[in-house]
Amino acid sequence: MRECSIHLNFKNENGLFNKERAKQYREVIQKLNIKYINTKWNDELFFIPNENDFSGINKIRQFCIDNDVTITSFHFNGPIFDKDDATQSFCRRLMKQSIDLYHILKPQVMVVHPGALSLGRFSDHKQAYSKALKTYNADQIHQMIVENIRYFGDIAQEKEIKIALENIFGGRFYSQIDDLVKLVNDINHPNVGYCFDCGHGNIDKVSHPEVIRIMNDKLFELHLHDNFGDKDLHLPIGLGTINYVEIIKALNEINYTSTATFEFFRWPIDNRVEGIKNAIELWQVLEKIAQEGYNTNEWK
Repeated sequence: MRECSIHLNFKNENGLFNKERAKQYREVIQKLNIKYINTKWNDELFFIPNENDFSGINKIRQFCIDNDVTITSFHFNGPIFDKDDATQSFCRRLMKQSIDLYHILKPQVMVVHPGALSLGRFSDHKQAYSKALKTYNADQIHQMIVENIRYFGDIAQEKEIKIALENIFGGRFYSQIDDLVKLVNDINHPNVGYCFDCGHGNIDKVSHPEVIRIMNDKLFELHLHDNFGDKDLHLPIGLGTINYVEIIKALNEINYTSTATFEFFRWPIDNRVEGIKNAIELWQVLEKIAQEGYNTNEWK
């Protein structure tokens, strides 16, 4: 069975490493024998690290060493295109800054939102794209994005970190699977692949098994959470409408051996340890059903 990677957030509201939360995480890891985690640090698209950031990242690194856990994935928050810079040096500087700052955590994958075309939100990305069309045509913009992410793949590869482009939802740039596949194919880099977010796919009404088969050996990361097909609720698996048994069957078909990355942050009980334990056990049951079917022995 695949190992589960649980989401931990080490940063408090003041931008500092949260010592109390780290103690709680340590208890979870020790009691449940957790080996893999996923996390992030900066939420800002334009981010200049300060002493607190360097200190926080080093404390996360020490936490991983002390607790013998591996970071499976880390989020890159930053633009992948700059309409005002023909050289794209600003975007590339933020990409390099991210690798330089976070590589000491040794994440297996850096997850990227490929539709971030500005420093703002979705509406800002659309405005930036419209303004960019006054200078470049659509193919030129696409090619600049391709070259930026190819550069990201190069510098990440030097640190043995893969770049995984995540499907978003709701008409965002490169959120449609066909568009995302074309982007990855055009980048054509061995170190750049996909992060398939099953919750986002549910909102866009995709066939999860079909998408997994399309991504195949380029599927570097898998985000697991649930919803009812309308809002990005990040519910625990099994509490929405996603058929995870069919997803697991498709993962087995492509011989996906990486972790099952939990991207939900709660369970319907207050105790964190018991909640995560229940989530892991549910995933293991779903894996068993996908492998062996729904047949069970009657209780005696």
